[in-house]
Amino acid sequence: MNIAIIGSGFIAGVHAQVLKELGHTVSAVVNVNVKSAEAFARQYKAESFGDDFALALTENVDCVHVCTPPVLHYKAVKAALNAGKHVICEKPMCLNPDEAKELMLHAKARNLVGAVNFNVRFYDACKKAREFISTPAFGGICLIHGSYLQEFHALPDAYTWRYKPELAGQMRATTEIGSHWIDLARFWTGLEIKEVSANYGRFTPDRYVSDGIMYKDEKENSKKITVDSDDAAVISIRFSNGAIGNLLLSEVSHGRNNRISIEVSGTTQSIWWNSQDPYYLNSSRKSGGVNTQINAFSGGFPNTFKVFFEEVYKDIENGRPSENPAYPTFYDGYVNSAVCAAIYESAEKNSAWVKVKQAWF
Repeated sequence: MNIAIIGSGFIAGVHAQVLKELGHTVSAVVNVNVKSAEAFARQYKAESFGDDFALALTENVDCVHVCTPPVLHYKAVKAALNAGKHVICEKPMCLNPDEAKELMLHAKARNLVGAVNFNVRFYDACKKAREFISTPAFGGICLIHGSYLQEFHALPDAYTWRYKPELAGQMRATTEIGSHWIDLARFWTGLEIKEVSANYGRFTPDRYVSDGIMYKDEKENSKKITVDSDDAAVISIRFSNGAIGNLLLSEVSHGRNNRISIEVSGTTQSIWWNSQDPYYLNSSRKSGGVNTQINAFSGGFPNTFKVFFEEVYKDIENGRPSENPAYPTFYDGYVNSAVCAAIYESAEKNSAWVKVKQAWF
C-alpha cells in the first residue's frame, strides 16, 4: 500500500517506521517546513515531499496518515476524504465535536476507512481486561477510576506547538493524554461518559522563553509568554449505566515517564492495570487475594502501533470498513472529542457538572 504522511515530527516518524516494518511504502510526506519534510523523506525513502497538500492526494496514494497538531486535523482529514482516501488520524481527532461528527459522517457516506490512533487499547492486557469485564461473573460495573501521569511538561521545557493555541487549541493534558484514558475506559467497559465535573491546574501561566526553552523565572533576554492550557486535571465522571469514577491527569509529575493506569470494580470482582508494567494484569474478588496474570510473550513484545495498523490495513486492503472494526474509528474520535469538550467547559465553569453533548449513546 502507498501512504502519504502529513507532518514530519516525532509521531510521524513512529508511523513511518511501523509502516515500513509492515511492508507498506511511504510515498509522500507533506509539511509546511519543507526542509523538515525533505529530511523525513530522505530518512524513510519517500518518493516525494513538500508543503503542497496535493502530494497526499495523488491517484497512487491509498491512505493518508494525519500527524499534525490537533487544530490542523479537520482540514487535512476532510481534504483526504474528499479525494477518496482512507485516513488514519492522530488523536485527538478534532477539538470541536461538530467537526469530528462531520468527518465521521463524511467517511461513512463514502464508505472509507477512518481510524484514530488510540493505540493504548492494543496492549494484550487491555484486550484480556475487556473480555474479563464482559463476563457475567464480573458483576455490574459500579466504579471506574485511574490516571495518566507524565513529567514531560514540567519546567524547564521546550516551547513547542503544544503551548500555542493556534495549533494545540485551549487544552493540553485533557486532549494529549486524557483522550487515551477516555478511550481506554470506553474500550474496557463498553460504557459511555455522560457527565463530567472538572478542575484544571494551570500552575505556571507566566513563563519566560530563552533559546526556545520555557522557564519559571525570568532570564536575561528572555521573552515573557502566557500559557493558559491545562498542566493537570482532576475529573469526576458519571457513566451511562450509573457507575461513577474519576480521572487524574498530569503532565508535570516528576519521575512519571508515561504511566496510564485504570481500575474497574464490578459488584463481584475488580481488575486493574498500568502501562509501565504492561505485562501484568491484576484482578481480585472479596477476600480472594490478588490474581496476577503475566503475559510477557503474549503476542510478542508490546508494539501497539503495529497491532493497530495491522487491524486498520486489513480493512483498507479490502477497500472499505468492516461491519465491526477491531480498531478505534472516527465514531470513537467523535465521542472522545465530545467528552474532552465537556471537560473543558466544566473546568471553565468552576467544576460545574456538564453533560456530554453527543448525538446518541
